[in-house]
Amino acid sequence: MTSLTTEKSWAPPAPSDAPAPSDAPAPSAVPVRTAAPTLPAAGPDHRADLLARRTTACVWGLGHIGWSTVEALRAEGVAVVGYDIDPVRAEERRAVASGPGGPAAHVTSDQARALADDVAVHFIAVPTEREAEPFAGALVAVFAAIVAATAARRPDRPPLVIIESTLTPGTVEDLLLPLVTSAGLEPDTDLLIALAPRRDWFLAEGYGLRDLDRIYCGVAERSADAARDVLGLMCDTLHRAPGHVEGELVKCVENAYRHVEITLANQLTLAYPHVDMVEVLRLAGTKWNIGTFHPSFGTGGYCIPLSSRYLLRGAADATRLSLLSEAVDTDMAMRGLVAEAVAPRGRVLVLGVAYKGGIKVATLSPTVRITEELRRLGTEFSVYDPMYGAEEIDTLLGPGTAATDLARAFREASTVLVVPDHPEFRGEPYLSLLDEHRERPLLVLDNHGVWADRTWPAHIAYRRAGGSGWLAVPDGGPADPR
Repeated sequence: MTSLTTEKSWAPPAPSDAPAPSDAPAPSAVPVRTAAPTLPAAGPDHRADLLARRTTACVWGLGHIGWSTVEALRAEGVAVVGYDIDPVRAEERRAVASGPGGPAAHVTSDQARALADDVAVHFIAVPTEREAEPFAGALVAVFAAIVAATAARRPDRPPLVIIESTLTPGTVEDLLLPLVTSAGLEPDTDLLIALAPRRDWFLAEGYGLRDLDRIYCGVAERSADAARDVLGLMCDTLHRAPGHVEGELVKCVENAYRHVEITLANQLTLAYPHVDMVEVLRLAGTKWNIGTFHPSFGTGGYCIPLSSRYLLRGAADATRLSLLSEAVDTDMAMRGLVAEAVAPRGRVLVLGVAYKGGIKVATLSPTVRITEELRRLGTEFSVYDPMYGAEEIDTLLGPGTAATDLARAFREASTVLVVPDHPEFRGEPYLSLLDEHRERPLLVLDNHGVWADRTWPAHIAYRRAGGSGWLAVPDGGPADPR
């Protein structure tokens, strides 16, 4: 377990007598090295070199975050290499790497190309979780490769590394800086290291790289300055954190705030099961300083459900973060409560593998734990998602899980769980299949209220997560004749 510490294992070079720029952060207290190397009068201009195509940027990890960085750099005319360890993903990205919007990106799974001499700026956007827990293995592997290449080559101008991945507090100090110093390199002199976590929301206009405020920081001033100049190519509003300790925390803290608020919504619906908590929370949200949150099957994705875990993992004293521990426990428990509620009715059709509608991301999706619990309880189930093929679903959730005949899956199900709010669910064939007459009543349990505005026939019992009695599901007796 890493721990958050403000004691630095190294000190930045002593500042020159030149006046600090007006936007420079306040200096932080650090031990002073007695033999700090002297910096050259002018550092490398990574931004100018990228724009003049004298150098190349490499983006490590071509998921949603990494690929959007590739596209943003291309739009500014920057030469880009996109690297992904997965050849299948690399091939998928290669197919669209030369579309309109800038020079074609060179997409590869060859690490040698990602570490070539012309690459002067590295963006790291690899996952930092595994099996629902913080995991720095992929990040450390990429960073170690960059360090080794830098140490072997000793370029005249230091490369810049910008880490976009979310970090467990303490990662830079405990895992990354020791790699640099053990290779005989000086952080902020031989290798510039910066953090710039992402806040994008890919499902709505106006929430991209250019639109949203972004925080950044460096391990010292030279790294931060270089990161500011490069990030300014694609971000309009940047906020500088005092250092990497604070920079690591910001992304985790902002998502943990939301995690706690969503947990309260879920705990309220469990504490007041006879009340329509969706409506209570909607009305509470009309107050000027309160957001609107909804009870659900649990959170999903890379950000909110993991944020509390990052903070707990990195804390000097995790027992002081009891709210976050409770958020993690309640969040995961919601999935089991849903499975236990519907299991006695018989066969279940789960609509959706993705955690959120319109995006193909299954990380920490409620569907994963719900299906695990249904399997444990001995309840038959099948899963369908319009964004996933049958083979992909079976790989994620187990052989034979995918519903290959959607109409048959509807007719055989006693319960339909609607997990993400995919837009497709609001149209055909879903609505027609719901309206078909059946011998036994059908329960529909709707996570996001996709079908909340429908008028339901007598043979369907509809429940929205957070509504009155939503987990007190009816039994599966015969349907009323029509």
